[in-house]
Amino acid sequence: MSRPPRPAFPGATYHITARGNNGERIFGDDADRYAYLVQLAKALRTMDVRLFAYALMSNHVHLALQTTQPNVSAMVRWLHTRHARQFNRRHGRINHLFGERFHSKVITDDLYLLEVTLYLHLNPVEAGLVAHPADYPWTSYRSYVTPGPSFVDVRPVLEIFSQDLRRSRKAYARFIRDELTRLTVTARIVPASQN
Repeated sequence: MSRPPRPAFPGATYHITARGNNGERIFGDDADRYAYLVQLAKALRTMDVRLFAYALMSNHVHLALQTTQPNVSAMVRWLHTRHARQFNRRHGRINHLFGERFHSKVITDDLYLLEVTLYLHLNPVEAGLVAHPADYPWTSYRSYVTPGPSFVDVRPVLEIFSQDLRRSRKAYARFIRDELTRLTVTARIVPASQN
């Protein structure tokens, strides 16, 4: 049975997820994660793509991005082929690094984009790696709350809160903090057998 075609059109915004083959690691260490981000920055420039958020976990990656051309598959293939070659060479591996084709969902509006950034930035917290997203350096969270150069385009999400970026950065941090509080309260209320 053939796979359905991936929706691809100019201006499409996506939540991309790609997992390691058989659930294996796609990042062995911080050097691999840094190398991935370098390749991601090149892919964004080469393919004229805007990145809104990312989360690099040990065995999967999340990206929220927008294409100007219907080229999301070409962009992800370009990026992941280069990452797989580097990773395999560095770690003495052969064969596929990534499992089945990457998963994508079209992000249809600003509030959905906000929800996706929340999900990506809280992914390391939900995985039990850190207590707060600021403690995990491999997401775009810090680009949202700290001014400075970044290849992540934070404006579309931050402007949901305020046109004043200083205020919107504080509002986004508060938004994340409120969700962390909700998660903590929910975890205490739900019995362990239902988690």
